[in-house]
Amino acid sequence: MQLLLVRHAESENNAKPVHNRVCDPSITARGRLQADCLGKWISGLAIDQLITSPFLRTLETTRSILQHAHTAPRRYPISVWHDVFENGGCYHGHHEKNFTGADGLGKTAIHTFFRDIAAQFPDHEPPPVTLDSEIEESGWWSGRDRESPEEMSERSRGVVERFERTFTQRPGDEMLGTRAGRVVVLVAHADFLREMLSHMLFGRVAVDSIGPIPNTSVTSLQWSTTGWKLTSLNSVTHLPPRLVTGHETMLS
Repeated sequence: MQLLLVRHAESENNAKPVHNRVCDPSITARGRLQADCLGKWISGLAIDQLITSPFLRTLETTRSILQHAHTAPRRYPISVWHDVFENGGCYHGHHEKNFTGADGLGKTAIHTFFRDIAAQFPDHEPPPVTLDSEIEESGWWSGRDRESPEEMSERSRGVVERFERTFTQRPGDEMLGTRAGRVVVLVAHADFLREMLSHMLFGRVAVDSIGPIPNTSVTSLQWSTTGWKLTSLNSVTHLPPRLVTGHETMLS
């Protein structure tokens, strides 16, 4: 399996001071341009599966990918995983003294989001969309307390194992017509992607050397029975220099 780790496009929170941030921001006008460049670049790849977090900024980044991949040969399945959200979860507040849990988007809202994308291409059958069963009607976060750093580390370890279980090639795959070496794209968040990489590359790459993860940057890894191999890190070759953001800071 080849896994492409993609950070979402610039969000309104990325462009604001901490005290003005909100629980589930949209992407900015510049973020839409970044996502459009990303979508054009990804349209040239043979993708087998697209996975996104349930936050609005990752869904909107995913929308641009889909808008450039609406032809039949590129109708890859889309999955919204409940466990690839950013550090802390979905919450209001800017300090540990005033954090309160928010709901996040619910099941119907997310399905409606993807139906609206499909409606832009009425002559094409929409790609299949699946949501984790943990994403409830009331919201994928449902007002829970803010996640601790220790909980995020454990969650990211579980997500890495989920990828290994879900996309490891099994005997008979080729006979059934499944292309060997599947290509999977995950659209997620800087802090969470950094934590995933710390588990994937433990003992081989220092987490501090990963550095800031720019908006819509792409990190590529290969998975085999011998483990994970890093093939590229934080690539932004699809972006013109004026659109590169998020490289100045370690914050998501």
